[in-house]
Formats: sequence, C-alpha cells, structure tokens
Amino acid sequence: MTIRTSPTLATLRGASAAVALGLAGLGTLAASPALAQEPATSPRAAEDALVMVARQDPGTLDYVKSILTALRLWIPANVVEPLVYFEADGTVSPGVAESWEISEDGTVYTFTIRDAQFSDGTPVTVEDVVYSLETMSESPVVANAAAFDSVTDITALDDRRVQVTLSQPSQNFWFGMGDVSGLIQPEAAAGDIATNPIGTGPYRLVEYVSNSHLTFEANPNYWGEAPAIEDVTVRIVTDGTAGLNALAAGEVDAIPVITIDLWEQLVNRDLDDQYELVTYPQVGEPTYAVINQALDPGLRQAIAMTLDRQQFNDAFGAAWGAENTCTFGLPNMPWYAPESAETCPYPFDFEAAMAAVAENGYGDVELEYVSLSDVPDLSLPADVMVPMMQAAGFDVTRNAIDLARYSQIIFQGRPPQFDVTIMSGPGGATQWACPDPEAAGWSTYCSAEYTEKLQAADAATSQEEYEARMDEASAILREDAVIVPLIAKLGVGLLHPDLEGFTEPRVGVAVELSRLSW
Repeated sequence: MTIRTSPTLATLRGASAAVALGLAGLGTLAASPALAQEPATSPRAAEDALVMVARQDPGTLDYVKSILTALRLWIPANVVEPLVYFEADGTVSPGVAESWEISEDGTVYTFTIRDAQFSDGTPVTVEDVVYSLETMSESPVVANAAAFDSVTDITALDDRRVQVTLSQPSQNFWFGMGDVSGLIQPEAAAGDIATNPIGTGPYRLVEYVSNSHLTFEANPNYWGEAPAIEDVTVRIVTDGTAGLNALAAGEVDAIPVITIDLWEQLVNRDLDDQYELVTYPQVGEPTYAVINQALDPGLRQAIAMTLDRQQFNDAFGAAWGAENTCTFGLPNMPWYAPESAETCPYPFDFEAAMAAVAENGYGDVELEYVSLSDVPDLSLPADVMVPMMQAAGFDVTRNAIDLARYSQIIFQGRPPQFDVTIMSGPGGATQWACPDPEAAGWSTYCSAEYTEKLQAADAATSQEEYEARMDEASAILREDAVIVPLIAKLGVGLLHPDLEGFTEPRVGVAVELSRLSW
C-alpha cells in the first residue's frame, strides 16, 4: 500500500475526508511549498535509529489480557507475529505459518509452521502454537476470544503442522489468525509476558520502563529481511503539548498517534506543514451516542434527530481527521459509508425532534447524561449534545465524572446505569452483540434478530456473503437508535519528512517499525 500525497494542503483542507483520503488507502497530507519549513535531518538517521512518542503508558505488555491501544501499537507485528498477515490488497501472506490449507467446507484449517526461532533463540514448535491459540481462546478480552467461538479442537498433527477444527465456517476465526487472536508466543516464556513478551517478529523488546520508555532492537533471529532501522525508542510522554514540543525541537522523529485534543494545536503551529501528516483508519475510532435500550424507542429516535454530526466534527477543528457517518466502523471497512440520506434513518432534524418531544411527553422523562470530565475526545461531544437535547425539550441532567468513576458506572454497570452517554470504541458492528440479555451493558445491543444476522455473517463461505450479512446486521442496529454513530475519527500522526515506509497497520493498530527507513 503506497502513501497517497495530496497536491496541496489547502486543497485537502477544503475537501471532505472521503475525497481527500479515499476509502481504500492511507492518506498523507503534503505541505504546500510556500509554507513548508522542513526540519533539519534527524541525528538518528546516520545511526539507523529512531525515536517516537507514545501518549500513554500501557501498564502491561500482556496482549492476551489487555486491549489497550498503548500496548497494541508496539508489541504485535514488531515483537510477536500472527500465523498469517492480511494485506491491504486482500491477499494473505505467511507469518508464523509458512503455508496453510482450508478444507472445502471451511471447517478444517491446517497450518504448516515455519522453521524459525523466537527472539530468545528457542525454536518455534507446534506445541507453542497450540498453547498460544488455546490461551487466546480463553482470553478475558472478548475480541480475542471471539475468534475461537466456532473452534472445537486444536491439535498438533506432527512436528510442523497444527490442525484447527471448527463446528461451522467462521470468518471471525480466519481474520483473527491475522490479528491479535493469532499471535504466537513461546509457552516457556509466557510467565513473563506482562513485562517481556517474546515472539518471532523483526524486533525484540530490550527494555520497558513504566511511564518512561520502551526500547527495541533488531531481532538477530528474525526469519525475514532485517529491518532498516536497528534501534527504536518509544518515549512515553503523556503531556500532548510536550510531545509536540519535542518533535518541533528535533528530540524525537515521529508521533504516530496524535489524539484528537491536539489536532487544532498542530494546525495552529503549522506542524502539519513542516512534518508529514498521515491519516489512516486503523488507529481511529468511531464516536457513538449510546442510549439505554430500556428507554422508549420513539424517545431514542427523537434524541437521534437532535444529533447534528457536523457540529461534532467542527468541535475538533480539523476536517481532515474525521468524517460524519451513520454507519458502524471506519473507512477501511466494506460496510462503512459517509453520512447520507440512505444510511441515516434519523438524520438531524431539530424541528421534528421538538415535535416528537411535545407530542409524546418525552420532556416529562428525567434523563441522566453521563459523560467523562477528563477525556477531551469525549467531553467535547458532550458539550455539543447536551445543550441540543435540552433545547429540543428533553429534561436531561449532565453527570460529568472522571475516568475511574466512569469505568465503574458505564463499563461495569449491569444493566446499564445511565440514560445517555457518549463513547468511542473499535470499529465494526460485531462488538455490540448480546446473545445473553443478562450480560447487557453499555456496549451491547440485545436483539435476537441482530445476533442471528451476526452469526450468519460469521458462517458465510464467501467475502461477498459476509459483507451482505454484515450490512443487514448494521441496518438493524441503526434503525433502533440504541448505538447511534456520529463521526469516524481517523488515526493521525506526524512524521519527520525524511522517514519513509509508513503504511497502514496489518495487525490491529500496530505501527510496523520494520517497514520504516531513513
């Protein structure tokens, strides 16, 4: 996947994200020659080294138990590899598995494991592969374990082949083998995964110091081509402005993930002119209005009609970084679409919302809007949404709380302990599945019809059938106005202009260091 370059920054700023970036690839904003003041050559270039900035400390490197982006940016693909890689053009490339066979009925997968070593010098064995897959199948992270829902057996056939048997065809399983669910680790080193994960990747972790840094060096035992940059340091800088200052001062070479609260600042400082600004879907997150499913459907629909998506987009001050949408996911997903009359069952219609409130007595219903006070990505949308609801006649009270308290009320609340909230999360419609209403929470949509459509999509035997079933599931979710999409925020990063090779992540959100070069 090549990086696209726009003719001028002004052209891109005036266009929609869909036109500027395209839905198929990774967009890059090029500085206008009249404005560009490129930084000096990085002192790390001559040393085959690189320094990057991360905004968050992962706390743990155990990718089996943690879903934090702060971890998944650096360990998958770089240190630990999956069985296969799904490329941007739709092809599948070897990973820890050098080849594979899939039975005609799609229920038996046979992986031939390559003759390779882990970074600690120990050989990769079929026992390690069986252990890794079985461990992921029991992961407390739903997204990890979901890939194995249809798996009935994982067996080593001989010293090079592993066979996985399914009860039915499963798209989730196959795609999971190219994602975090398919990461392979040595069983003997599993006890140290939280601080020192081991894998077959192009890099090995040298040191992780909490709230300070991660350092990587080229893995001398790597089975593939050696990376061009031998040493990489990732500094953990939680103050976003300090991170931008370090980049401008030449102390670091890249900030591959810049959170939405810094977008306006980086434009005001002309950093998007001086450095290469990249936007890409994988590290982005859709933003959703979440309405308690127990509320009257008509009330939910009236709330949805108060949502002016362009106001939410404008609040972040960078049109190139987000796109208005009524669908679930990000622009690299086939069932995604920008906001349109065809995809929005309840488009912004303030007068219709006011009429619905007045005619149905919805203004007599006391509503609690729970929002985050210390996460700008989510406090800004609440600043827009609450006044609009109040102006339409809803009796809504905002309860702004910090992340720790929010986690207790929203993430752990069973059943949901709110009427309305705002949330960002992974893209895709599958995450809202709720086969068991007893487990209903903020991230679920309990509907037998919806669950059946998702199951049908998973069992699809072709990509076309899978996408069609996912479209049907997404339509059901949109119509009921429980999870209401607002905008799709893209991943945004700033790179030194001499740094080449940045491409879309293949494994989740991972920044693939081995593809970079000076």
